[in-house]
Amino acid sequence: MGEERNRNMENMIIQMKIVLEGIVPKIWRSFVVESSISLANLHEIIQIVMGWENMHLYSFSIFGAEAAKKIKLHELNLKTNSTIGYLYDFGDEWEHTITVEKIISSDKKIKTPRCIAGARNCPPEDSGSVPGYEDIVDAMKRPKSGKAREYIEWLGDVYNPAQFDIKEINKKLD
Repeated sequence: MGEERNRNMENMIIQMKIVLEGIVPKIWRSFVVESSISLANLHEIIQIVMGWENMHLYSFSIFGAEAAKKIKLHELNLKTNSTIGYLYDFGDEWEHTITVEKIISSDKKIKTPRCIAGARNCPPEDSGSVPGYEDIVDAMKRPKSGKAREYIEWLGDVYNPAQFDIKEINKKLD
């Protein structure tokens, strides 16, 4: 029965929501992927939809155990509301929670992978986890301050925490 269920799951589309933990207001994305992709492929998609730059190590945890990156989504027996942990950058430890929103039959009209919704800008790489991110956001409220100028010089531009460009994300996914 389990093997049959896995085979049936192979040709499905999974709608997922990923939330970056520890930051308010929430930084999140909803996106769709094929159930046949591996966790390594899911990592690549997450990097694009969240806006990370794929500069660090990562891991997935399922039911509290680290999962092999070659495992395919359909092998995980996912259901609506199943969760997967995703940790990016073992130094800054950006913890994400991925929740299965829907599992639907494969449909050629639904392009995958695709970001379908989201909010807020991903933190800059190497920003020092949540406290460093909060420092950057605070400094950007006073863009002419010395601290803001330091961050702007380091980042190459003003950081806008509210920015979210779904068209740009989907262009990168293409």
